[in-house]
Amino acid sequence: MINLNFSAKTYLTLTIAWAICILIATLTSSGTFEHFHLMLLFSFDKPIHFVLFGAQAWLLIQSLTNNKSKNFIKIVFYSCLACALYGALTEILQGIFVWLGRGFDYDDIAADALGCFTVFCWFWLRRKQFAQ
Repeated sequence: MINLNFSAKTYLTLTIAWAICILIATLTSSGTFEHFHLMLLFSFDKPIHFVLFGAQAWLLIQSLTNNKSKNFIKIVFYSCLACALYGALTEILQGIFVWLGRGFDYDDIAADALGCFTVFCWFWLRRKQFAQ
């Protein structure tokens, strides 16, 4: 496991900051990306969603557990579920605020959920290591 020796409070701060960055990025007008010549990034849209929400799940897990918790795998599951739902919420918000030039996309939700699921699988496969 990647252990950066941060406290749970530091991980929680990073988790919240990351969530705010995701929200800002997903609700930013598409014209902003054109202005800053960032449209090339949209060709990598699904991998970016995968990484953003996988990282969100990993940060949340780090902030909620010390890895030796009796309920470790439950914490991992619910953290990944919460992050996948957050991904769905950002897509719903994009669908509501259509004037931003953004739109609802089921494929983005799938990429968000797949990133979270990958993190869950990573922790699941290593659950015995964390129990020691």
